[in-house]
Amino acid sequence: MMGLPQMEKQDRLETCRKIRNIAAQTCLYVFQHVFKASHKVSEVNFKNQWLKELERSYFKGFIGCWYDPPPGGIAVLFGDENNYERVNYPSLRSDIYWPRPNVFFKKDGLGYVFASPYTMVDNLPIIGDFGFTFYLGDLKVIKDHYRKCYKVLEKLIDKIEIGKKFKDLYKQSIRIIKDHKLENLILGTTDKAKTDLGHTIPFIDRNPDEKEMEKIDSGKAEQINGAISQARVFCNEFEEYVITDNCAFTFEPRFISQTGKLPMFSFHTIVQFMNGKKVVLSNFDGIFNLLGMNWLKN
Repeated sequence: MMGLPQMEKQDRLETCRKIRNIAAQTCLYVFQHVFKASHKVSEVNFKNQWLKELERSYFKGFIGCWYDPPPGGIAVLFGDENNYERVNYPSLRSDIYWPRPNVFFKKDGLGYVFASPYTMVDNLPIIGDFGFTFYLGDLKVIKDHYRKCYKVLEKLIDKIEIGKKFKDLYKQSIRIIKDHKLENLILGTTDKAKTDLGHTIPFIDRNPDEKEMEKIDSGKAEQINGAISQARVFCNEFEEYVITDNCAFTFEPRFISQTGKLPMFSFHTIVQFMNGKKVVLSNFDGIFNLLGMNWLKN
């Protein structure tokens, strides 16, 4: 909607930051418990504990998780150096990639975790998705792969600027990804282009239309989730959406190697522009300190 007051946009951007930070902090708390656990922790155990911690943060604004399926809007995938195909998922929507009770965390393993929390501001749902792959082993080929992917991600984020169309950002990013002998492993189930690099945070720079507002006002989780999902604008090869000085979108390429079978690398980030200032929300530092993954930046 044109003419949305700047203060409202800023409030929604701040809300997005807060809810994402809640997702990161609760994820850190769960990992702390996992490392101390005397029993094996399954994907389902991790997912249930994370959801419980998010619910405990209700006073800070958590309402629910919108990206459902997977059930509860949380994904947890565990593997190891010899079995990482589960982490190389094409879409979290498929039930074969839902958290399982018989797949367990390993202290020298790898995995992917994701949560899709949202809260309400101005009676609108604002999301703060958070997710990442991790590797806890010491195999050089995987560490080198992850380091390369991390550097490529930084290059792509550096190219994001006000005035750029999503389709141009997508094409530029894909060229850089291919130049580094990587591919983007995303199979979209909502995006008509079938592959993308992320999507807008809905209702940051516009208000819902009448049909969207009806779904939101229903108070039903399924209706609200649908309104959020359908309101997203995807960063793909066709999209004319232009990055403005007050907006937010996820940037979440999923890198796989062209040259050999290696685990997928994905750091789900949110890029914001507030009054023209670019802010990249990663929220990974505390978790990577705990997981011993600061080698990524070396």
